[in-house]
Amino acid sequence: MTDFVEHPRGDGLVHIGGVIENYRVVRESASFVFTKGDQRSFGAIAIAASLAGLGAQAISVASNATALDEEADHVHFDIDGLAVSGWLWRSPFKEGDRVEIAAEWRSDHYEVFGIARPADRTIALYPHCTRGKVTHIRNAIKWLIYAAIFFDVGVVALSSTLNTTIVEYWTGAFKAGAGWVIGAIHLVMAFAVYSMTKKWLPFVRVAEKVFSTLGLPSPGNVDLVKSSRGKQQPDDTFEFGAMYFRY
Repeated sequence: MTDFVEHPRGDGLVHIGGVIENYRVVRESASFVFTKGDQRSFGAIAIAASLAGLGAQAISVASNATALDEEADHVHFDIDGLAVSGWLWRSPFKEGDRVEIAAEWRSDHYEVFGIARPADRTIALYPHCTRGKVTHIRNAIKWLIYAAIFFDVGVVALSSTLNTTIVEYWTGAFKAGAGWVIGAIHLVMAFAVYSMTKKWLPFVRVAEKVFSTLGLPSPGNVDLVKSSRGKQQPDDTFEFGAMYFRY
């Protein structure tokens, strides 16, 4: 059964520094991106596809509805006598590490959303929290441009295989209304990128709050994926640069 984790807000983050004690970490599965509403939507689409006779499509969508889990580390530890727990995409920390954390108070503990180890500038955050808002939007625009170029190059390459020159082909195609079709495809790609960009905004907002709480400069411009390039150390695991980072 899928454990749906409510999208974090991180409105009351505070900065706490100290040494990790009584450290425990468990690798668990939960749904961090998709909500129960998303699962219901997948299920409704699957039923509609089944009624329409689209058996394979219904099976595919139904599978997605039950395969929303992803793995992350659920950490528990004390820091200066304070109980701390929370989700990190991957925790590279250990007992005795001196760290700085961004956490908010719950009823009986501090819920952590980001941990930094200044000694080697290692940082780990709540799943999918890797960029500030500026870099998140910039990255989305970059991928939209890449997708558009890939599509346009593919169309031109396809037209070059026909028994006519490319110029003649496109002149005829646009006269026949192909320009509207190509424009519509670009709009669909733009809408898809916009939807995914919006879907990730809750994580972007939390990431910015963590960066600000930990004192990183220009939180909106932080890109942990980019800042980690070329900084891998011998004891880093393969998740470095994807699930935990250096700043």
